[in-house]
Amino acid sequence: METVPEGIIDARSRPPIKAFIEDRTYTNLTRTLGNVAARGWTITPAMRHADLDGYLGEVREAGIVRAGVPARAPNKWWGGKGNDPVFEAEEQNPDLFFVYAAVDPMREGAAESVQSLVDRGARGIVLEPGICDVPTYVDDPAINPVYEACVAAGVPALVMGGGETGPDLSFSDPARIDRVAVRFPGLTVVNVHGGWPHAQAALGVAFRRANVWMLPDVYFPGLPGEADYVKGIATFLQDRFLFATGYPFCPIQETIDRYLGFGLSDDVLAKVMRGNALRLFGLDGS
Repeated sequence: METVPEGIIDARSRPPIKAFIEDRTYTNLTRTLGNVAARGWTITPAMRHADLDGYLGEVREAGIVRAGVPARAPNKWWGGKGNDPVFEAEEQNPDLFFVYAAVDPMREGAAESVQSLVDRGARGIVLEPGICDVPTYVDDPAINPVYEACVAAGVPALVMGGGETGPDLSFSDPARIDRVAVRFPGLTVVNVHGGWPHAQAALGVAFRRANVWMLPDVYFPGLPGEADYVKGIATFLQDRFLFATGYPFCPIQETIDRYLGFGLSDDVLAKVMRGNALRLFGLDGS
């Protein structure tokens, strides 16, 4: 097992805070934890009881110093509490949490709201068009003004591009991320969920497009495609891959241990588990 990087950054975590405790991640905790168990992960007491103090204890013990918290725009499919609760969580734990604000790209005024959210402290903008009230593909031209606003504001777009990102698998087609990356070469596109289950195709997009980053979180490690993501990390993606637990869908310490067991060099681990997030999100080095 390789050396644990100092000061790990979990780039996507959903702790049991107001932003999430009333949406389906925690209101249907039986389903969430069933997914955890089905993958062979260990369900910790903090996960089982949606215990914030327990979560904070696990974070400290694991050596995580910062955690990115993604807002979710309200929608009829998955819930979502908007941006205020994640900003409140950051205010309550400013040394740990940093925020990605969310916009519903199909709502009037979405593009105009981006700069104000960045001014408020958002480190990136979350776009989940596949779970909008009317599910929409990420490359729909109607979303272009929001992508343009992200470029103008100088922040990455965290685009849900895999997993349960829409009504069917066509919403996870990595070719759609590819089109966005080509259309907006000045935009950093973070493929949240890493295009899973289309892991190889998503990695192919990232190979071709230097403005595409990978954040498979919930879907890596421990699922089909794992070896492909690892190969990407070890080679062309080592500067554009972000460690994330997707908590509570993956336990913190076990996720870290899996990364440490892949045989990656200490230098690569330091990039994907800390340095890349520092650079992309403009975090200080604490």
